[in-house]
Amino acid sequence: MKPSVQALGQILYSPSQYVIPVFQRNYRWEEKEWSKLWESLEAIQAPDKRGNHFMGFLVFVAGLAQPGHHTQFHLIDGQQRLTTLSLLLIALRDVSRTASLRDLATEIHDYSLVHGNKRQLEHYRLLPKAADQERFLALVDSRTSPSGYGRMASAHAFFKERIALLGDDETKLRTLYDVVCQRLEFMCATLESENAYNIFKSLNSTGIPLGPSDLIRNFVFMHVRPEEHDEFDQDLWAPLERHFASTSAALDEERFSRFFRDFLMARGRYVAPKDTFASFEAAYEATDFEPRELAAELKRASAWYDVIRSEASDASPNVSRGLKALNALDSSTTYPLLVNLFERRAKGLIDDDELATCVEMLNGFILRRFVCGESSRGYGQIFVRACQASESATVDELRKYLQEKGWPDVLRFRAAFESLPLYSRGYARHILETLERAQGHREQADLALAQIEHVLPQTLSEAWQRDLGPGADAIHAEWLDRPGNLTLSAYNQTLWNHPFAQKRAHYADSNITITRALAAEDRWGVEQIRRRGQWLSELAARIWIGPDLPPDEDADDDRDSDLDTDERRERRRRFWGGLSEYLKDRGWNRRLPGRYPYSTTRLSSGIEHIGYETRVRFFRERVGIDVWFWRAESMPAWEALRAQPAQIEAMMGGSWEFHRIPGREKGRMSLERPAPGIANEATWPALYEWFHAKLEVLYRSISPLIEAKIRG
Repeated sequence: MKPSVQALGQILYSPSQYVIPVFQRNYRWEEKEWSKLWESLEAIQAPDKRGNHFMGFLVFVAGLAQPGHHTQFHLIDGQQRLTTLSLLLIALRDVSRTASLRDLATEIHDYSLVHGNKRQLEHYRLLPKAADQERFLALVDSRTSPSGYGRMASAHAFFKERIALLGDDETKLRTLYDVVCQRLEFMCATLESENAYNIFKSLNSTGIPLGPSDLIRNFVFMHVRPEEHDEFDQDLWAPLERHFASTSAALDEERFSRFFRDFLMARGRYVAPKDTFASFEAAYEATDFEPRELAAELKRASAWYDVIRSEASDASPNVSRGLKALNALDSSTTYPLLVNLFERRAKGLIDDDELATCVEMLNGFILRRFVCGESSRGYGQIFVRACQASESATVDELRKYLQEKGWPDVLRFRAAFESLPLYSRGYARHILETLERAQGHREQADLALAQIEHVLPQTLSEAWQRDLGPGADAIHAEWLDRPGNLTLSAYNQTLWNHPFAQKRAHYADSNITITRALAAEDRWGVEQIRRRGQWLSELAARIWIGPDLPPDEDADDDRDSDLDTDERRERRRRFWGGLSEYLKDRGWNRRLPGRYPYSTTRLSSGIEHIGYETRVRFFRERVGIDVWFWRAESMPAWEALRAQPAQIEAMMGGSWEFHRIPGREKGRMSLERPAPGIANEATWPALYEWFHAKLEVLYRSISPLIEAKIRG
């Protein structure tokens, strides 16, 4: 480098042309930077201010000199500053023209903006990259840009507004021009082209820091022969960037950077955001990569990315539907895995149906964990590692991997869903709309105008107070936001807190199925909310798929190893249905077991990370109660209770067994009793009596003890 200090006027008035290379980022400065520049100009015009103002570096690479043409210099660093100052000079020229100061306007135009004796693109002293070029040249030529002006027009308007405050005073306007051209200085350096990339990485000490996408763009272009830059950009890189354009057609650099990170992580290795460029450089610098092949690979992945983000449709409608649902769950952490799966499909390793199944599993994993109160922290690494986990039989391996990472089973999910304060927890609209669309009507209701409706209203009227009876406020607080009390209605404001009988008439006319079903109820209270919640949870469990049983629970020995028969499922339904009726007749005011076809049915404990289950084993002729400690936070309570079993045995009777799940921060304690002759339904009432007695003690005495142990 041969650095020299030059004023802006010297730089622009020279016979050179300054070209911003195609691999540089687009114009990025905004009002924050424009204001800072304007304040600097005001400061150096103060009467007591002497000397010039240093603007930083301008770093160039000299182009190939050709006879009859002025020398081109490619601007490697400082393009944002030089572009902004040129926009300021355009604004100063335009204000001078408006003030009829033709000589000043002509001087600015001819000496700072154009080469008067050159034609076509050589006419302009500064030539931005293709994406900004048309907008900039339109401002220089005082014409309308067919693609709009964007950020450059905003900068021009910003400076024009402030310069106009100087009025028609030629002295003030010329003083500003002289200050800009003579007192703003740059340290200018020209590099040898083969050193440009290494030096470029150490530059950009001022202005907006280069993001990962900026650095990656430069890295790739520096491996392309300079004379091929324009062709490479036009054929490959510009089409790639168009996939990441914002609504204003400008490149969304942040989104582009996220794509590069997801592209890298699709290989199964987590990359921190700050390490995106370093990881990209490490992946390709040591290889003899071909830029065109890499750009083609990136362009192919960007097309998948559009589909993954639901900005384009997939050839498979099932894949598109699944991705739309996944994006409604703010699931961008799944993108690396999805890129990996799309690549597998492109290679013929999986087909459309298998890809759709994988997307369906991701929906189920995320939604079920959300409903069950599991943290989403760590999803970024979980889904990246899944890229490695699914290397062989993709669908089966992914299913197994997700179960190992805590995919809630159907009983746990349904119990959590029914008691979830959905309205205040998020995703309420998405869940209700999905439940409605799952009704399977050929002509789906238009849900665009529908709002979330509380059947039991958010504000209780006197009529509702009377209908709910004693404890109305407590009932309202506990049941208001649960799924069973929520629906969709276009008459939300009309219905408000009117009595149920009045609401019921509107529900009957609704074309929304889950809302119209409410008209079948004669009244609305706890039992109706509970029953509707059970119906919706059953439907939700079919939509958001997941395991039928906890991964660490023994399979029901009542099941054949290959087939669970309808007869066995129906027997379990009768058993649990009978227990529900038994408890209901005795004033049970908690969640009822319901008619489940499984060997266990889950009850709500009301304690975070704790689950209660009732269990029946027909083959072994035993029934039992399990208390599950689901997370590491609850295991100290499990340890404390295991150390003092006599305390709970004295409260509840029987001998409790304690089990820690191998390899997991999870445990359970279990109480069983023999059930000889359980195949005979005449023995069931005695078992129901046992369940009732033990569950009453569990909730009344054991629950407070567990809570106390958890709190420490």
